[in-house]
Amino acid sequence: MRAEVVAMTGENLDMDAIKKAGDILKAGGLVAFPTETVYGLGGNALDPQASMKIYAAKGRPSDNPLIVHIAELEQLEKITTEIPEGARILAEKYWPGPLTMILPKADIVPRETTGGLDSVAVRFPSDRVAQELIKAGGGFVAAPSANTSGRPSPTMAEHVEEDLGDAIDMIIDGGQVGIGLESTIVDFTEDVPVVLRPGYISLEMLQETLGDVRMDKGLLITDSSVHPKAPGMKYRHYAPKADLSIIEGNEEDVVACINHLTDEAVAKGLKVGVIATDETKARYAHADVLSIGSREEEETIAHHLYEVLRDFDDDRVDVIYSEAFYTPKMGQAIMNRLLKAAGHKNHKCTGGKEMIALGCDHGGYELKQEIIKYLEENNIEYKDFGCDSTDSTDYPIYAKRVAIAIQNGDCEKGILICGTGIGISITANKFKGIRAAHCSDCFSAEATRLHNNANILAMGGRVVGPGLAVKIVDTFLNTPFSEEERHIRRIKQIEEDTDITDAYPEI
Repeated sequence: MRAEVVAMTGENLDMDAIKKAGDILKAGGLVAFPTETVYGLGGNALDPQASMKIYAAKGRPSDNPLIVHIAELEQLEKITTEIPEGARILAEKYWPGPLTMILPKADIVPRETTGGLDSVAVRFPSDRVAQELIKAGGGFVAAPSANTSGRPSPTMAEHVEEDLGDAIDMIIDGGQVGIGLESTIVDFTEDVPVVLRPGYISLEMLQETLGDVRMDKGLLITDSSVHPKAPGMKYRHYAPKADLSIIEGNEEDVVACINHLTDEAVAKGLKVGVIATDETKARYAHADVLSIGSREEEETIAHHLYEVLRDFDDDRVDVIYSEAFYTPKMGQAIMNRLLKAAGHKNHKCTGGKEMIALGCDHGGYELKQEIIKYLEENNIEYKDFGCDSTDSTDYPIYAKRVAIAIQNGDCEKGILICGTGIGISITANKFKGIRAAHCSDCFSAEATRLHNNANILAMGGRVVGPGLAVKIVDTFLNTPFSEEERHIRRIKQIEEDTDITDAYPEI
């Protein structure tokens, strides 16, 4: 059954439709509705079955908590056991608004709503339609974004219809939302408030209000051993259907790099999309170019982000290259969403060239000097992360430095060298998104680029001579990924966090 769509605005409410939607919620049904951030998929937060319906409709992992929306401040005390003073201060200043706070939950809130946690995430939206629906639906509405899990969040009712039109009961069309990014999440279950998801309300704004507020280190550190505290942040979000990469650097270098990558992709028969700004849109050729907004008005970038990603889905592009948007106020939130949409595939560029990360231990130092000569002779940019002599040292130090540089986007590819190349490659491969290939011949170097899209070459300084090593490096750096579907599929399987029972159901 197709969802009923009812149009209204905060200035022109349809109270009959609001009552009908409220009755649907009270009966355990699902209603999508606008907020000032994105469209939410609402269900009765106090009904375990309604929460399970939300997970099922979205295809959302059940350990990813739902945010409970309220429309009266007094309701907060009914679903929490403790409200710290800092939370009261933020509520007074930023509610109603794009702020979610995590607090100890009361027994009235089922664990199906909280993802099995003893805490509850609560928000008081400022959108008038949302407020009236929450009141009509009983006062407590669980509402994640109204999209299929992993897809770009919906900022218009049409996006909701596309993803969930056959899975829910009603969609309230309130037009395009204002902000376009999900709310800031602040955790008050620790001694010091921690930002678990950046949003319109920035870390700086929170610190100005409360003083000591910290960013979850899992959002700042890309080491695979450090995970974001929020369960939902470990999952890929906001992703378009096409492969998305973010290109970082100054404007001239970024434009040159994107145009170069576009030409390479077009030569392979791929349709390319480019996310640009009003200021740079005209500088790109041979691609489907969409402006996300103006850097002079960063709110426009946030406002259009998900819309642009969905537009490229409609255009059926094969690859997307995006500028980076480290804008002054909302840049942290914008880049958080964009990086997750890209699976953290971001590239630093200098004059359209790749940056290569180098690392070695004492056993690889001499061979590294030969590689440096090759890079410099061929005008290839590199960063040397050590070591700096043949004095005995530990290879994991340098493997970690290079892996993190690639994860962060400071470098596109890496070269690691220890005595055998084995230990240093094992270390690098512990980092999410790193595919380090141990090669002692040119055939393997070519194959691992073509088939595995390897981003680190590992060699043994006591195994491979300098002449052969230079040939291996040349092959590795100049062999593009094949972009064949079978290889893309296999790489995704490598990168998935998969329980062993998924592969071996009999266990």
